[in-house]
Amino acid sequence: MTRLSVLLALALMAGASMVRAQPLGDIPALRRQVAAGAIARAREEEHTGRALDAEGSFRDALVADPASVEAAIGYARLLRARGHRDEAFATLRAVPPRALADDVGLLALVDAWVSFGHADEAVRLLRANARGLAGWRAMATLAAREGNFAEALAAARRLVDGGDASRGAGLTVRALTQLSAELDVVRRPPLGTTAPLRRWLANDRTEPRAW
Repeated sequence: MTRLSVLLALALMAGASMVRAQPLGDIPALRRQVAAGAIARAREEEHTGRALDAEGSFRDALVADPASVEAAIGYARLLRARGHRDEAFATLRAVPPRALADDVGLLALVDAWVSFGHADEAVRLLRANARGLAGWRAMATLAAREGNFAEALAAARRLVDGGDASRGAGLTVRALTQLSAELDVVRRPPLGTTAPLRRWLANDRTEPRAW
């Protein structure tokens, strides 16, 4: 019997009366509970220098709840620290779409990709999953960082149209509009005039949550 099986069995025994009352409805919650316990154990193991034990605990958490973004990031981070980059990246890519339905999970995974030096993966993730202001804000920031001003402008416009009336959002649209014009041979701004705009967009905007 695996360690995860033992954990699930113990949790089922501890909550037997609740499970009997609502056997089907409680199983997902029970798996999340087991995953949360494994994550807490992983944090403690990592804090005390037991990285391999922590890696195993994060893996247990991920098996218990495949939609746990926290478990996936923790497991991938430790894998990468041991040089297993391909497996780490595969772990992040395997996070199911249901885990990215809210901004918390989505932006946590976006931050993980950025911290791994793969803003391109973060943009791909946002392109597929951004549905609200936080996602569009992150998309505008990262696409601009990657030099994809047209996509950044589209995201910034969605941000403003979606209700962000802040001065920063408005200025971002204006800056990206001018930068996007560089691609137009008719409307291209004079050489060098967009450099300040590039610096402004890059200022403290290297992370998705910088705004």
